[in-house]
Amino acid sequence: MLLNPFTPSEIASAPDDFFGRAEELRTLERSLRQGSVAIQGAIGIGKSSLLARARLLMEGFSSDHKSRSVMAVGDRDIKTIDEAARLLLEGFVRIDEQHKKVKFKLGNVFEIESAEICRYFAEGRHLAILKRVVEEEYLNQIVDTDGLLILAVDEADKCPIPLARLIRSIVTHTQQQGVKRVRFIVSGVSPFYQQMVEEDPGVSRFIYKTLTLPPLEVEDAADLLQTKLSAVVKSAREQQIELETDPNIIKHIIDLSGGHPHIIQLLGSHIIENESEDPDGRLDSHDLANTLRRICYEDRARVYDATIHMLDLYDMLDPFLTLLDLIPRGFPSRLSRQKALKSVTREQVQWLVDHNVLSTQVSEYYSLVDEFLRIRFIIDQAETPIKERELEKHILKIQDMKQDEFTYEDSYNPDYDYDDDE
Repeated sequence: MLLNPFTPSEIASAPDDFFGRAEELRTLERSLRQGSVAIQGAIGIGKSSLLARARLLMEGFSSDHKSRSVMAVGDRDIKTIDEAARLLLEGFVRIDEQHKKVKFKLGNVFEIESAEICRYFAEGRHLAILKRVVEEEYLNQIVDTDGLLILAVDEADKCPIPLARLIRSIVTHTQQQGVKRVRFIVSGVSPFYQQMVEEDPGVSRFIYKTLTLPPLEVEDAADLLQTKLSAVVKSAREQQIELETDPNIIKHIIDLSGGHPHIIQLLGSHIIENESEDPDGRLDSHDLANTLRRICYEDRARVYDATIHMLDLYDMLDPFLTLLDLIPRGFPSRLSRQKALKSVTREQVQWLVDHNVLSTQVSEYYSLVDEFLRIRFIIDQAETPIKERELEKHILKIQDMKQDEFTYEDSYNPDYDYDDDE
């Protein structure tokens, strides 16, 4: 059986599974010295993985940091500020009401007697407990004097309003107490941070840095793929299975994924599975074409059905299809901003950006957040069913290029005038 090292359903929390994001990690590390941080971006772009890696870094893994962190996951059932506070408390505090003891399980485990905290707990005043815990008296026992207490919340988009209220309350309280070692890292799908600011504009004063994650750099995406595909080939040979990799497959995956980490992992995983089910001794575009159909109509069918429904519901389907028609053949998709704004309204383009359909990572062009959405429309709108080999040719019509020249410019169609205003 072929080794499948791709992990589309897992957070890359282990350092060996974490690729790229060196600049984002350095930015997060520097920013935490000054204040709290928000991480946002599209689904599957690597927010949770960056958060997990940042926690390891700040807790001293391959670094000199001596911080401690608490991890909580947002939930739609969280409606109040006290419920949000309890979500964090459950990560490192246990209340023994009978003996009026509070057990801290972060760093060095220790217990204290506190009738006050136990009373707050019985009354459901979890915000009051959290405020008490982050004061110097207890903070010095939880974390070193030169370290931070990091309160991390992933999937913050599930409950942005209670979290906005919690951050405002805790940060204001700690500042009034002269405590300068408590930080929040909140991570979630865009536009959760905007929702927090709409609830309380003052929250923006406490969030020192907002990181909006772009796709992986081409070199980092190539490193991820090369590392994992090499492991597959090595494992196959150890099992005496003949297997080779088409030199172009890495480029095809990068172009089709647009550098989106989850899509890279998903493509890689299914290419391995397709070769296992229908072996021909080669990981190539044949495996990739079968993978595209499976992703668009099986694995991520609900995602694309929901996106298409959302576009239709908000009368954005026709404008989106208009923009798709402007994209030249080849991947990754690149749409001239000038042409886009001449074909649909500025408000419609902004709506597509705000709802993670279009990306603005390159100044002159829009790109698609998820290239498979375009592939889904290509297949959906074909006048006749596309046979397997026809799909392979239609989707993988990408310019020839050297394996070490992974640049967006190389994938542009030279016969298409991107900048023509007429």
